[in-house]
Amino acid sequence: MPRLKLNRFRVKEPPEEVKARYIREYPGRELHFAPETLPPISAEALFGVTAPLVLDLGCGRGEFLVQQAQAHPQRYFVGFEWHLKSVWDAANRAQAAGVDNVRLIKADLRLALLRVPDQAASDVFMLFPPPPLKPRKRRGDLLTEATLRQIHRVLLPDGVFHFVTDHADYFAEKRALIAESGLFEIAGESEAFEGGLTRFQRFWEGFAIPSRRLACRKRQ
Repeated sequence: MPRLKLNRFRVKEPPEEVKARYIREYPGRELHFAPETLPPISAEALFGVTAPLVLDLGCGRGEFLVQQAQAHPQRYFVGFEWHLKSVWDAANRAQAAGVDNVRLIKADLRLALLRVPDQAASDVFMLFPPPPLKPRKRRGDLLTEATLRQIHRVLLPDGVFHFVTDHADYFAEKRALIAESGLFEIAGESEAFEGGLTRFQRFWEGFAIPSRRLACRKRQ
């Protein structure tokens, strides 16, 4: 099934109070031309606390994000997602779970990362980003050298970047990019079934396609 079809789903628009609680919009024009006019994406600004964040870059409909927030109520999770229906679904999911340690940033994550302060996150996840399989799709690649440098910047010393994909060639390409950057050391690598934390994972694992996983520890 083409990946775009996995984005075709019905979702109820959240009530205004749920949007106000969970969703922060960072318009692309402001992020591009005047990012300093937008609030920082920090624990202080989003949660009113001083604490490390856990960032989910491309959080989709929020399955992983909300499950992690439930499992770790002492931690603070921020999901980045540009697709409006997915953001709405994630907000509804967070509301139904009754978690308050989740916020959703509706934005292009490549631009929104610029509003995350230095060393603000303990972990950064990028799970199943769409691989640009055709040359004309390369501009939409989410994991570029520039994005990798931003991930390195926002991580705490010894922080970890977690990358997962179902696509073997894309995994090999990005593993090489990460290794050649010198920004991270590969702390763990595996090819295994994880049990369906996201809809993409459930879908591809249903076809016996494994999740290729990297854990990359920040170098100073």
